[in-house]
Amino acid sequence: MGESNYRTGLDRRSSAYLQREKYRRFSNISTSERILNTCLLLAIGIGYLVALTNIYYTQQGLDGKPGLSVKDVMVNYHGSPDQTRLGTAIKGVMEGNLKYKSDREVILKWIQSGALEPEYLDHIAPILNRDCVACHSPAANPSLPDLTNYPGVSQVARAGGATLPFLIRVSHIHLFGIAFILFFVGKIFILCDMNILVKRVVVIIPFAAMLMDVLSWFITKSIPSFAYVVVVSGGLMGVSMGMQIVLSVYQMWFYPQSQPSTESAPAIVKPPIKEEQQADTQKIILASDLGFNFVSNDDFVDNPACQSNRRQGDMKHFSISKLIASLQTKNYS
Repeated sequence: MGESNYRTGLDRRSSAYLQREKYRRFSNISTSERILNTCLLLAIGIGYLVALTNIYYTQQGLDGKPGLSVKDVMVNYHGSPDQTRLGTAIKGVMEGNLKYKSDREVILKWIQSGALEPEYLDHIAPILNRDCVACHSPAANPSLPDLTNYPGVSQVARAGGATLPFLIRVSHIHLFGIAFILFFVGKIFILCDMNILVKRVVVIIPFAAMLMDVLSWFITKSIPSFAYVVVVSGGLMGVSMGMQIVLSVYQMWFYPQSQPSTESAPAIVKPPIKEEQQADTQKIILASDLGFNFVSNDDFVDNPACQSNRRQGDMKHFSISKLIASLQTKNYS
């Protein structure tokens, strides 16, 4: 019985050791892996800043005023009864893209006259093909209005915000692309050594904010005041992802790695081992290394599977010493 209890203690200590080992930290990765992770995080961070710059230049001024505001977000998704997205754009941020300033008045006059297709083919299409479709095409940027054909241009030439097909197309691209980015950032971030509950919350926040952001696009189309939720959710996603990047880079290169992990299983105090138990332990390790599985006398008697295979009176009790002695008589290379 003492031998069985001793082995149970060994099993528990082995399980605790494996529990600690399965959690990796930045202290467990090589310098090459740290360099790779850092390059990925910095590239994602810079890419996100460029994306914010793109949002500013493509959506600012939609309300007729310079700068990006919540009103611009409202006009972008809900629309404005007294102006169109195309008219606002060429009077604001996109005016500088027109090769000839007189083309601005041609487009505005076409919008005011009803934005009909015959006039579009004769006067508007040549201007847009020359100055706008380099960016406003599905191949170049799916998130921008399509100005390569009349159906796409008519959507932004009439009062009203983003159309439902446009929102569906942009949202599915947004969800797939951003989800992969958040996954890779979070995969690196979970190697940080910090409170486990805080870590789990920080990992979840950007995904929840992303879903809230996309959902609020559709709601803002009907309820313009929901544009505030678009701004808050987008900012929350950016801040939480940025915090993951900064903490990951800091702990990879500047954080003292000697501190124990907060997720490691508690250490188990090893009880004193007698000389007989140490000898048996060495025999157990030797037999395991040779590929043999065996049970102790106590385990054999108490095991129902063993009792079903043999009658109680015919049980053969195998001692570890006899097993090791028989193994030592064989020649193993």
